Amino acid sequence: MSKTHHFSLQPSETVIFQAAANIYASYIVAGQVTDENQTEKMKEAIGASISMARNVQSVVDSDTQMSGQARRRLSNTVREEDSMPHK
Repeated sequence: MSKTHHFSLQPSETVIFQAAANIYASYIVAGQVTDENQTEKMKEAIGASISMARNVQSVVDSDTQMSGQARRRLSNTVREEDSMPHK
């Protein structure tokens, strides 16, 4: 009989886990995962998801530290891009 494991992840850990699982799944689909390297590829996926989370956090932190005028300029730019026809 197999042993059941229970985990209690924080919300940020859950997001990183989900991103890592998606990255790992893409490695599998691409044929990059073998029996010999599965642990290495899993760790690589986790590292990539943590790196992405750090980059997102730095952008978000930068956004929250913007002046009101800079934030309005950025917001106007995004609205202009949203109104452009997509090809």
